[in-house]
Amino acid sequence: MTESRFRAAALAIVTVMSLAACASGPQSPSNTPFTAGPTSPPPTTAMPTTEPPATETPERPVPTETTIAISVNGTTVTGVLQSNAATASLLAQLPLELSFVDYGGQEKIAGLPAPLVLDGMPSGGSAEPGTIGYYAPDQALVLYYDSVGYYDGIIPLGTFDDVATVQNAPAFVGAVTAGGAE
Repeated sequence: MTESRFRAAALAIVTVMSLAACASGPQSPSNTPFTAGPTSPPPTTAMPTTEPPATETPERPVPTETTIAISVNGTTVTGVLQSNAATASLLAQLPLELSFVDYGGQEKIAGLPAPLVLDGMPSGGSAEPGTIGYYAPDQALVLYYDSVGYYDGIIPLGTFDDVATVQNAPAFVGAVTAGGAE
């Protein structure tokens, strides 16, 4: 393209744009330039919205908690698990029937069939009454009904709602299910 043709094309584009602006008619308050005053809010720019292409599926929010149910001698105790690698690997093992025994007068403990994934988890922790935990050295699910100080290997997973039922139960076989269902 020669320089004269390029200039002619550029002039034509500028002329068309100028005519389009003039053809829009007189300016109304909604399309007048914004002048900020001392009490005026800053101008906002509306961004066009775009729909995802039909072949894409919109991302679903990742749940931050999952409800579980633990049967304790015929009573359902509801628990809530945090969202992390350890709880994901526990949920993958559910439903389970576990034999819980009392340990140290502070917790009920039951061995799991497979270890939990501990990626991104702390190496230890403490537990308050109502904590659902994992004790890594014994590969065990733990329901704490009394305060336990910091120990390497305690991994808090979530909480449960009925501390008295867990504390007062003798050794029990309990079903552990996801979603609060038995």
